Amino acid sequence: MANALGKKLNIIVLHKDDIYDTVSNFINNKADRNKICFEILYKLLKSSMVSGVDIVIDFGFNHLDDVEHLKSWIRQHKGNIKSILCTCEDSIWAERLNKRKFNPLPNQLITNIEEFKKHYSKMRTGVLEDELVIDTSTDLDDLVEQTVKYILYSKGYM
Repeated sequence: MANALGKKLNIIVLHKDDIYDTVSNFINNKADRNKICFEILYKLLKSSMVSGVDIVIDFGFNHLDDVEHLKSWIRQHKGNIKSILCTCEDSIWAERLNKRKFNPLPNQLITNIEEFKKHYSKMRTGVLEDELVIDTSTDLDDLVEQTVKYILYSKGYM
């Protein structure tokens, strides 16, 4: 979804998993890997905002407090954020996780639906104010169009 959106809008997509997988070649501790990922995210966001460049960040935030912190930080630095929550049914997740287990990347530690549910049951998640919620099991082109409209509308272009 993020790549398709970036392609449609002709803007860069920053994936946490790309950073995490690279860092994992040098850092064994998972908490340190995540900390590095978020430090890099904030540095790149600051550079993007100074340059006036739009960026799609594909970072999963497991706690609402983390997202609120990001939103506050972006506003303090005179930026804008359009938050999109991607979701799907458990059966779709189970199918995706099943495929993952055959060749998981370093960031793909969870490879079955039971682990997934257990892991995310500990998280404080939810829908933020003005957040777009999309079901990623539906048609990708439709999702991209819906997301572009949301972004443009919230920027005042529609």
